[in-house]
Formats: sequence, C-alpha cells, structure tokens
Amino acid sequence: MQQADRGNGQLDVVVSGVRPIPPLASMLFSEAINHLRAAVDNTLFHLVESARDEMVPEKQAREIAMPIHEDPEKFTNWQSQKHSKGLVELGRGTALGDRIESLQPYADTTARGATLSPLLARLMDVPAEYAHPLVLLQKYSNTDKHRTIRTAGARSIVQRSDEPFSTSDRTMRPITVGDVLASTRRGNLVEISCHTAILVQRPDSDTWVSPASELDQIHRHIADIVLPTLVTGFALPNTLPPHIDLGDTGQTISERIRFGGSTPAHLRMAEVSQAALMESYATAPADLSASSGETPTG
Repeated sequence: MQQADRGNGQLDVVVSGVRPIPPLASMLFSEAINHLRAAVDNTLFHLVESARDEMVPEKQAREIAMPIHEDPEKFTNWQSQKHSKGLVELGRGTALGDRIESLQPYADTTARGATLSPLLARLMDVPAEYAHPLVLLQKYSNTDKHRTIRTAGARSIVQRSDEPFSTSDRTMRPITVGDVLASTRRGNLVEISCHTAILVQRPDSDTWVSPASELDQIHRHIADIVLPTLVTGFALPNTLPPHIDLGDTGQTISERIRFGGSTPAHLRMAEVSQAALMESYATAPADLSASSGETPTG
C-alpha cells in the first residue's frame, strides 16, 4: 500500500500491489479432496469384499463407489442397478445397503457444513450458509475431474483505527491494484489494517470459504460419521484421530491410529502461523507498519 496526495489536503491509501496466490494452495486442496473421496470408496469396497470373503471380480469392482444423492428416488435406482449387476451386498434391505442410505443427504438432514463459524459470522455481520458435507465432497471432487479445483482468491477485511469495529465494514472483499482503501485529511494519523485470506469458491455457488475449515468440516464428517457408520452402523466421533504420524516410525497402521493426536490440521497450522507472526514482531524494526500490513496515514 502507498499514500497518494489528492490535493486540497486529502490523502488516499492506495493498493500498489497484490501478491499472487501460490498454485500449491489449490493443488493441496485438490489432493485432500481426492484422498477424502477415496477413503469412503475404498472403505465401501473393503466391506463388500469382506462380506464375500473373496476377491470381487474386476468388472464389479469398478462399480463400487459411495453414492451421494439428495433425491431418494435416485438412490433407489442406484441400489436396483447395483443389485442387477451382482452387487447384492449394496441392495435394499441389506445391512450395508441400509447404512449407505442412512448417510444420504436426504436422510441425514442434521449434517451441515457452514461457510463460517457462528462467532466469525457474528463478527463479520454476515449470515452463514450451509451444505451437507457429502454434497460438498461430491461437488468438489466432480469439479476437480475436469478443471482446476476452485480458483483460490484473496479477499480482505480493511479496518481503520478511527472507525469503531461495530460500525465498520467487516465483510471480506476483493482488493485489486489501484483500489483506494481509505482517505483522510493530511495531519490526521489513521492506521489502516488489511487482513487478507486465501479462499476457495464453493462449487455451483458465489460463496467463498476458508479452505482449511472447509476441509476440516468434510474430514470430520467422514471420520466421525461416514466411515464408522459404514463399518459398524453407528457414528463414532473422535475414534479416528485427525493427526496421524505417516513417517518412518516402524508402527503398524493400528498403532499409528491408537497414538494419533487430537488437534486438527488447521489448528496445528494456526499455531505455526501465530508463532511465525510473533517471531516477525520480535525481530522487526521499531516501525512495524510495513511488516504487519498496516499503513499509518497522516
């Protein structure tokens, strides 16, 4: 950001540049979505194969994937098709078939993935929007098959030190080069804070969300609800830890799960980010305005 003199004693704070979003952000989001979708489909395949106690023929194996339907008639048709192709384990009235149906968005109406946490929605003074986590997973996965998953966009909240938080514009909005973030008269010392985040756009929507919290909501629904229900018939929250060591530890899969951590990835990352921010403050020059993204005008 830089100051621009408009004349007549007026100063503008103008955006002079916008740092490009690294391609890694959308690639990592895409990778996480694919792994989550694969975890559900692989579990379903394992259960069918275990029920038979033998290998599933290749032609039938390609037919095994978790359906996600908001229309009960479409799910009924799916079950009929699978039964006709010899996958009787997925048919209506079977234990696995009933468990799959109980997870469908039209049957599970309590699961909701929010665009914002209730606290953040109140702070930003905007309503949260909701969607079923499996519907989100399906739409993200389908989009990723054909094009880059949800182009990441940087949006910001701009705050002025001379404006009360309660009456300020707390919505996240796009910022481009040349935008005027604030104006003031020369001699007035006003601090401008720009809080920028990388967001992803929900499929078939104009809504932008945090990629970390979005993935966490989908992940927790799959780990706490979907996979336990498929295997046992019951939701079992907190049985699959969100933090599992994948390194060369010599542990078995069961041991890795048993000793897994309980802190989700986005909270672990928040701790890392906070530590890096505090370190930057500690090593910054006396004038922190440039390093903190804050520009005093006056």
